[in-house]
Amino acid sequence: MEDHLTTTPDDGEPSIPPELKELEPDRLYAVLTYRGELASWEWTFFVPDSSIPPVGSSGTLFHVINTLSEHESSGTWKFKAETKDVVSSPHVVAIIRLGDVGFLGQYEDVVGNDSLMPMFKAVVIPDPESPKHLLDFSSRTWFLDAICTLHECGVVTCDDVWLLERELRRFAFSAMDQYLQNKGPNFISIACALSDHGIGWTAYISEQCT
Repeated sequence: MEDHLTTTPDDGEPSIPPELKELEPDRLYAVLTYRGELASWEWTFFVPDSSIPPVGSSGTLFHVINTLSEHESSGTWKFKAETKDVVSSPHVVAIIRLGDVGFLGQYEDVVGNDSLMPMFKAVVIPDPESPKHLLDFSSRTWFLDAICTLHECGVVTCDDVWLLERELRRFAFSAMDQYLQNKGPNFISIACALSDHGIGWTAYISEQCT
């Protein structure tokens, strides 16, 4: 199950960097999706397929899912890569641009088995019987471990994953107002196309991961 963060943004909240106006091709994004509580999100990675407009309407989502069933107390965590439309999802709260992955090749190369995929698969998912699996593991902890792997492999530059976590949580808290008001996306170029879907996400540019 997803962890529930009860921390609120710092007093004297630092300024939020300017919001993105549209998703860009050849970029790696963090996507935080709503899980029913104010401070509970699923943390995922997303690479858009720029051949399908608007950018972000199709791409590959990399994340871990919990296969909890009604007969289980904790479920099993598994890595999953799937094609998703994030810009029209009613659950997306914040989309954060992380780094440029265009140097890895075309979209199919970037998301394929010889590029990002093995890096994400290398991130350890604890054994279902381990205490860490039951108590500490979540999509957030997997995401942060994956950032460390991407940094070590030279895909992104993130000198302090703790500062990145703070930054992404701050973005998500800031975006929740827009999300809960359900006023539609802030992307000018696709607002008209998507405003009728009742979407309320906001997009940012990370300063802690490039």
